[in-house]
Amino acid sequence: MKKILLTTLIMFIAMSVYAQTKACAYICDNSGTPTNIRNAPNGKVVQKLSEMDGGYIVSLLEVKKNWWKIDPVIFLCGDVDEDETLNLKGSKTGYWVHYSVIGFGIAGEHENVLRETPSPNGKPLKVEVSYLLETTLHPLEIRGEWIKVTTTDKRYTGWMPIDKICDNPLTTCP
Repeated sequence: MKKILLTTLIMFIAMSVYAQTKACAYICDNSGTPTNIRNAPNGKVVQKLSEMDGGYIVSLLEVKKNWWKIDPVIFLCGDVDEDETLNLKGSKTGYWVHYSVIGFGIAGEHENVLRETPSPNGKPLKVEVSYLLETTLHPLEIRGEWIKVTTTDKRYTGWMPIDKICDNPLTTCP
């Protein structure tokens, strides 16, 4: 009986942690070298992610000066089982990646998705839809249900609703 209660408690805590995750992104490191996972912003490298067909999807937990703390459970996509994960190890202080190696696309309605402020009433940025569909957005900050992003070329920086994120590099989200 104690074992069942303990297992139930562990599952509840794990689900609570995942429910707090505000956004997900994928690794989009085009450097040609493995992606460094660090124990702190600009800290010691504790793990390296090699390039793989499909890629990795990470849950963003918090940001500090352009570095994102990610959940230690990374989802794999591509030529692997849908439920396959990679569990990061080697750090007692968390796992961090630079914003420039994580990104996502846009899901759903594309018109006026980027705004100057984190509000549906914020002034829309004038961005061509075709441009947004062809570029990667990199996360800078989260405020409530809004995420501040910049394009890879840093041509545009603005806010978009978190529910407009397409965090799978292999699909075009609806």
